[in-house]
Amino acid sequence: MSLRAVALLLILPACCAQAQYKWTDRDGQIGYGDQAPRDALHVERLGPVASQSEGGDASEQLPFEIRQAARNFPVVLYASSNCPPCDDARAFLKSRAVPFTERSVATRQDIEAYRQLGGGEQLPAVAVGRRILPTFDPSAWGEALANAGYPQGIPLPPNWQWPAATPLAPAAPPPAAPPAAPPAAEGATSGQN
Repeated sequence: MSLRAVALLLILPACCAQAQYKWTDRDGQIGYGDQAPRDALHVERLGPVASQSEGGDASEQLPFEIRQAARNFPVVLYASSNCPPCDDARAFLKSRAVPFTERSVATRQDIEAYRQLGGGEQLPAVAVGRRILPTFDPSAWGEALANAGYPQGIPLPPNWQWPAATPLAPAAPPPAAPPAAPPAAEGATSGQN
């Protein structure tokens, strides 16, 4: 065996130990690296994955294709409670294995913020990247997700949990207390004699 071959055998395991991903290319060749190419097939994350409960970045758990789509075109669901179409929209996004954040539209401040975003008057709505799709239409939402690169048929990790809904508008600060009257100085007179 040549010295070059021995050196390669020693370097290759160290190289792979630093790699975060393993993939197969279109020619069937296996590759390793910090990021898989766009056209990579059978992408696998190597090493332990930080879980959400351990304070790790939840997106690191996602399959490569979903993570890329979520990074480039994050999905935000605008919804409210006691809203059957909102429940249908949530179920649709979950069935499509789309990681999304949910912003609740419940208070006057939420409604005003929603209108300013261009959401209109109806809920639910979804933002795919910068594009807002008002009203729930499974075919239009599915097309927007496909155009953004969200694959169908690739499941989320088994322990994946969508974050809880958060209010769209920040909570109003509590009313300020009226200023206290300055204390009267001892021996002060009213100024009238």
